[in-house]
Amino acid sequence: PEIRARYGSLAGGVGIALNFLLFLGKLISGLVTGSIAVIADAVNNLSDVASSAITVIGFRFAGRAADKEHPFGHGRVEYLAGLSVSVAILLMGLEIGKSSVQKLFSPAPVEFSWSAIGILAAGVLTKLWMCRFQRTLGKRIDSAAMQATATDSVSDAVSTTVVLASMLVGEFFNCSIDAVAGIVVAVFILKNGWDSAKETLSPLLGRAMDAG
Repeated sequence: PEIRARYGSLAGGVGIALNFLLFLGKLISGLVTGSIAVIADAVNNLSDVASSAITVIGFRFAGRAADKEHPFGHGRVEYLAGLSVSVAILLMGLEIGKSSVQKLFSPAPVEFSWSAIGILAAGVLTKLWMCRFQRTLGKRIDSAAMQATATDSVSDAVSTTVVLASMLVGEFFNCSIDAVAGIVVAVFILKNGWDSAKETLSPLLGRAMDAG
């Protein structure tokens, strides 16, 4: 349990730090360019900060020894943490979809910025690295919560790629697809959130706990 808690704290701490930096960079870029897709992507990273914090808390509770009220330990708290991450993904997907649909019917100009392009590209690479990092740790300790967070990182990488492509298309083809990109991102996030929720619900609804 102590080792699992340390792995969870490490993954959560790295997630909090990197996601907060990505949030700041994308938020500034979104405000400067006026892109709803970039701002939505920034808020998505902010939700990842909260998700990482939930993961840390979940692992710390899961690492507690059995007591009178919980004779089988607190291991299922880890699955609850993973479910919380999934719910956060779903809520963010809905919010992004709502904002993007509003932008679709009330379009506004988007200003192109190479610095924003650089920040988005860095965000994609960072998220891909985080996915590999979280998935590796998750496999070592067989953690559903960490695997759910890794799935979220993949979702973020793809959504940021869509946003990046929409800015390039808008600049070089004079065709604004900012709102459409936001909707695509929302759909992808919702799918990944649902898949992650199913993975964490399975052990909570009756599958036997893994040893260790």
